[in-house]
Amino acid sequence: MVMRVQFLLEGKQGKGRIHYGLIGAVLCGYTGRDQSAVRRHIEELRKEGVEPPASVPSFYPKPPQGLVFDGNIQVEGHKTSGEVEYVLIVDEDRIYVGLASDHTDRELEKIDILKSKQVCPAVLSRSLWHYSEIKDHWDRIEIRSWTSKDGKRALYQDSTLASILPPEELIRLVQQRVECSCEGIAIFSGTPPVVTDGIIFADRFEGELVDPILKRKLTIAYRIHTLDWFRT
Repeated sequence: MVMRVQFLLEGKQGKGRIHYGLIGAVLCGYTGRDQSAVRRHIEELRKEGVEPPASVPSFYPKPPQGLVFDGNIQVEGHKTSGEVEYVLIVDEDRIYVGLASDHTDRELEKIDILKSKQVCPAVLSRSLWHYSEIKDHWDRIEIRSWTSKDGKRALYQDSTLASILPPEELIRLVQQRVECSCEGIAIFSGTPPVVTDGIIFADRFEGELVDPILKRKLTIAYRIHTLDWFRT
């Protein structure tokens, strides 16, 4: 199954559009360059009852129907949360960079990490950048997120891309796990640690990728709606 999508490409020479066929995504986890930060993230999840991964980094497949764009998402569980990440789109000899949220059901995560990620939509930005235009200052690009709950907005994650494995390394690792080329697969980078005291189960999630050199940014924002009309 291939999901046909259209992205807005924002480059130094202006804006354009690319049409792309997504066959799915690979959600990478525990991809921090700083192993102490990785351990902090593992500890964050351990507090929520999630056992440490069998291997680091970790990789989880996701079918294309689980990929959506920002706006609104519907989830079943009351304990779900977003994670801001960069996302890679590989197209022949070109690499594009976008922004994403690997939204996860934290209760189900205690039982089955793969299913906890597949049961919730993963959110992608509509806009992409050329990796070739930002490669020389990659580590200076800022990545952050905010949550809103009961009308209170809070900074949730705040880091730079220097905290996460770089694109070439992620592509190399993912290529070892798939039977095809990485073309058609959205590669989610993994996420920096939260700056709050634990995971927030929010009503709204926002993220941004800020390029301080080229003075531009990518954003995502979506509301989380819980299926609450069915009585269990």
